[in-house]
Amino acid sequence: MSAMKMAMFALIWMGAATAQNPPARRDPFVGTFQGDGVVMDLAGSGGEYAGTVTFQGNRMSAKVKASGAGAAGTVEVNGQTYAFALTPSGGGFKLTSEGRAYQLERKGEDAPAATPATTPAPTGSIVGTWRGAQGTARFNPDGTGMVDGTPGRYEIRGDQLTLIGARGQITLGFELRGDVLTIKGSGGAVTLSRVQEEAGAGSVHMELVGRWCWISVTNANQGARQSSRCLTLNANGSYVYAGLTDSYNPYGGATSQSADSGTWTATETTLTARSVTGKVVTYQLEKRNHPKNVRDPMIVLDGQTFVTATNRAPW
Repeated sequence: MSAMKMAMFALIWMGAATAQNPPARRDPFVGTFQGDGVVMDLAGSGGEYAGTVTFQGNRMSAKVKASGAGAAGTVEVNGQTYAFALTPSGGGFKLTSEGRAYQLERKGEDAPAATPATTPAPTGSIVGTWRGAQGTARFNPDGTGMVDGTPGRYEIRGDQLTLIGARGQITLGFELRGDVLTIKGSGGAVTLSRVQEEAGAGSVHMELVGRWCWISVTNANQGARQSSRCLTLNANGSYVYAGLTDSYNPYGGATSQSADSGTWTATETTLTARSVTGKVVTYQLEKRNHPKNVRDPMIVLDGQTFVTATNRAPW
């Protein structure tokens, strides 16, 4: 297939080095982040960090390793290791662990100014969310954006669209006709359709109904670890979440479980979960196909991918 893949655009927005010399930027993971009863202090560089996470008065040592715009980390409690994930959110990160999510904002004089509220896209603007068979893209009013989950910036001059990322930049032609966006390059063209966003928490979207899972298996010389998280979205608006982590080493093993249930609604770009505990969380939602098994659709919630566990057509 000669058409240019969305992955080609996303690569421009990824990486660590560029041929140019950009101005020095603050390391996004270094500093103090606080919120939802959690305080995280991190120091380090080069994608590897160490520090502490304090939760409910308990201070735990933490290690974090960056991966793209997000990161994976661990905390140690009484000799037991627990995993968590960090995804960019607002002026800080969303920390997710064992099925729970905590919004952390950067504290101190380096905290960023509040982001202005998003304004509706004017007629003829590419601002908004776009989806096609080859991927997804979002262009924000402030010049930031995201292609298949990878953040960057963009500029428009006439019918030229410039994508700017850590590896440099690329300028492509584009054409906008109503709610259809065509991006053109030397390798072909990608056609995307505008996602019509709903106001509020939305409704039950039947295309999301079913079971979605994330599974990770790690084997090492001294042990193994397997984690799974499965989310079942029911047609009656209820959901069930279950997480399981098994760790083994020559000295024994440990198992941790997490579970939740409640009700859910969705828009084209968000999924809102209302837990029986009373907690309400709204996740950024993306619909993608698996990068290798391209006929397997996925949902991406705040950067966490869940692959379909039931037979369904790709997006």
